[in-house]
Amino acid sequence: MMQRGPFPYLAVVRPDPWSKLKQAAQRRAFRKGEVLFSVGGPANELYLLERGRVRLFSRSPQGRNLTLSIVEPGDIFGEQALFPRRTWSSQAQALTDGVLYALSRQRLEELLRDDPTLVLRIMENLGRRLRSVERRLGDLIFKSAPERLAALLLDMVDPSARQGRGPARLPFSYTHQQFAEMINARRETVTKILSRFRDDRLVAFDRDQIVLLDMERLREMSLR
Repeated sequence: MMQRGPFPYLAVVRPDPWSKLKQAAQRRAFRKGEVLFSVGGPANELYLLERGRVRLFSRSPQGRNLTLSIVEPGDIFGEQALFPRRTWSSQAQALTDGVLYALSRQRLEELLRDDPTLVLRIMENLGRRLRSVERRLGDLIFKSAPERLAALLLDMVDPSARQGRGPARLPFSYTHQQFAEMINARRETVTKILSRFRDDRLVAFDRDQIVLLDMERLREMSLR
């Protein structure tokens, strides 16, 4: 990424913190809906998301899905590959088409020996995700379905737009069922809430995408 300084003809090049990982990893494309790994499978790869979005979720004995985290471009996931003989405790599914880097555990161990600071960056990434999971679980316990959906919609806009007033468009399209699984609600409940949000001029629908019209009011709702 290029950052302009006080002299426009000079630029500062920010180093890519994951450049070594990318060089050692295999670059793969994936399709929307594709399962990247499943519960019980061998945790033998670490992933860096380049493009698209991926959700990490678990499934209850009753068959309901609970979304733990939404992985965004630039995020690492699959940290269980750091430990030998581990299996996946959650499932990863692509919410959109995208591209990732997959690094085998053997190559990961080699990289960590060559550059011990890499594990610190991975653990920082993991720490951010754990805080996100804690917040999401807190929302499930203490917030109503409309409040949870408002928080989710704000989380899903582009990071550069999250502190604005709106309008802000969700960069990808999602089904009501996907939203329902992300906030632990029924699809019919999500449909009713979105209709109410539209009537209250909080959101608008543009074909198959959602536009957040009043992000201030959505933030107020999400923080109750």
